Amino acid sequence: MKYKMTAVILAGGKNSRMKREKAFLKINRILLLEHTINILKPLFKEIIIVTAKNEIKEKFSDYKIVKDEFCGCGPLAGIHVALKNSKFNEIMVFACDMPNLNPNLINSEVEKYRNLDKAVQAFVPKHIEGIEPLHAIYSKSVLNDIETNLLSGKYSVRSFYNKINIKYWEIDDKFVCNFININSQEDLEIIKQKLKLDLI
Repeated sequence: MKYKMTAVILAGGKNSRMKREKAFLKINRILLLEHTINILKPLFKEIIIVTAKNEIKEKFSDYKIVKDEFCGCGPLAGIHVALKNSKFNEIMVFACDMPNLNPNLINSEVEKYRNLDKAVQAFVPKHIEGIEPLHAIYSKSVLNDIETNLLSGKYSVRSFYNKINIKYWEIDDKFVCNFININSQEDLEIIKQKLKLDLI
């Protein structure tokens, strides 16, 4: 059974360090964005892709696509517009450049969130290397706090955390590899070797 929650894929980044579109990298001969969709589609009743890029909109026109209302403000603006357009009360956010997403870990995160007090507004994984704001669950109740920060020029995803009822999920260090993302060509080569992935 699919979760009554929206999976959000943020695909609006400038790729300034990568020098090419990360969503169109290939993993096992499949576009990375398509690979991500294939993982999320069996788990969630709705998928939203956040992007203003025509090449992504054309390639993935079967999916709900929205673009930032606050342009050039990073992932926080993507979370903002996804919350506004989600048909469910919660969204789970993912970056488009995470080649090693683990569906079992995603399932566990959603199930643990569903067992929390209803007052919890965000559920964020935490491990030895830090927290994962782009593998996290957010409630529509945080929308006003995010918009306030965007209007005041505070663009860090974490910038509104001190205003809300947030719960961190302490996870085993063995899962750190499931949060890895690709920021540069050097990252790509390291990840290919470390995770033994067919990634180009």
